[in-house]
Amino acid sequence: MTPTLRVSALLLLPLLGLAGCDLFGPKVDPNADDTAPTCAGPTVAGSADLSIVLGTAAAPTATGTVCLEGEEADLSWAVESAPVDSAIDTGDLDLTDPAAPTFMPDVVGTYVLSVTAADSTGDTSAADFIVVTVASGNAAPLANCGPNLTASVNERVDLDGSGSSDPEGAALEYQWTVSSAPDCSALNPTDLYNASTVSPSVVPDCAGVFVVGLAVTDGSNWSTADFCSITVESTDSPPIADAGDSGALSPCTEQNFELDGYGSYDPEGAPLTYAWSLLTAPSGSAGALDDAQLPNPVFRWDVVGTYTFELRVSDGTNVSAPDIVSYTFSDASANNAPIANAGADQTINVTTECDTASYIFTCEDCPAEDVELDGSASDDPVDGDDVDFLWTDPTGELTIASRYAPVTEVLTPAFASSYNVSLVRTWEVSLAVSDCADTDTDSVNVTYTCTGEYSP
Repeated sequence: MTPTLRVSALLLLPLLGLAGCDLFGPKVDPNADDTAPTCAGPTVAGSADLSIVLGTAAAPTATGTVCLEGEEADLSWAVESAPVDSAIDTGDLDLTDPAAPTFMPDVVGTYVLSVTAADSTGDTSAADFIVVTVASGNAAPLANCGPNLTASVNERVDLDGSGSSDPEGAALEYQWTVSSAPDCSALNPTDLYNASTVSPSVVPDCAGVFVVGLAVTDGSNWSTADFCSITVESTDSPPIADAGDSGALSPCTEQNFELDGYGSYDPEGAPLTYAWSLLTAPSGSAGALDDAQLPNPVFRWDVVGTYTFELRVSDGTNVSAPDIVSYTFSDASANNAPIANAGADQTINVTTECDTASYIFTCEDCPAEDVELDGSASDDPVDGDDVDFLWTDPTGELTIASRYAPVTEVLTPAFASSYNVSLVRTWEVSLAVSDCADTDTDSVNVTYTCTGEYSP
């Protein structure tokens, strides 16, 4: 429906001369004018004819009157005629304000609009006509880079500037640019394919928001730039950084301490690059990483205290969230000694054969025998340090196969046996277990019993 405007009009009322009155009613002034003006019906008055240039809006106005007191006129507009090439009709009028409609001419030429006023009884005024003459101008064109888009990393994105226009219908030239890109991108402003056409394309190289700009020219004037965003999502999950487990380290920790980022991984199995950094260190420390791009760089600590490291990994497209690890290095005075455990005592029981001649017995020697000693239960339960082992025989009679191993074989010497006598030899073997600063010792007995027997 066509919006209407009701314009108040005051009805002209006859002026009645009033005189004094008597018992039978008012007296009438014989000289008073007993005629009054009458209303001929609704009227309308449109604005003057308009002359504008193509590319600007036409804005005619009108006012209307009606005879009924307190009532406003309903205004109705129509496009009576337009240039042959125009597509403008009554439906293109913006009648938000019926007293001041607008429309945008689409070609040069003459447009004729009509406006009428009506009252509530249905009486309608004669139409008033407003002529809008549109001449060619040279207004700047309008750039339109199309809608905002979404895409994936390394997916080609086709842009569309076909919504751009020139008020005079001139042919357009296009200039596209990459106006902004995420920090992870290596794209330059000119990295578009067919950037001077209506429909170029671009390939985003990482996740984030890219902004492209379009400006157009009609050969004389440039448009204001229009900007569109491309939100790029990565189908490649970011890698996971694993800097290892934090903890307090033993005073025996070597100064050249190796970090461990081998737990890091990429969900898609892509190879990783590593970036370590030292976040905090005790006051006065000059500690440094030997190569921050290794999965296991060596850090040389020099001051007792806590050091904090950060690890980030990249799969070539995405960078992981940081992983933080802290190590506290202790002074040697805080070291706890290991505990030596030489294992259970060992026994050897051997019987030798004896012969007799003239009631004199001769017996075979008691042979050399092997026995295993096991000190593997030794440890450093408080600090968890690696420990060194040392087995010793104070008598020097035993042959120890592996002095520095937690488990070793021990060979006893051979010795003479006697008939019907149990000879017992015992050796006490000592085990020393050491960490970097302290040593603990334990011992184990090797008891060898040898008996000579005669079998006739």
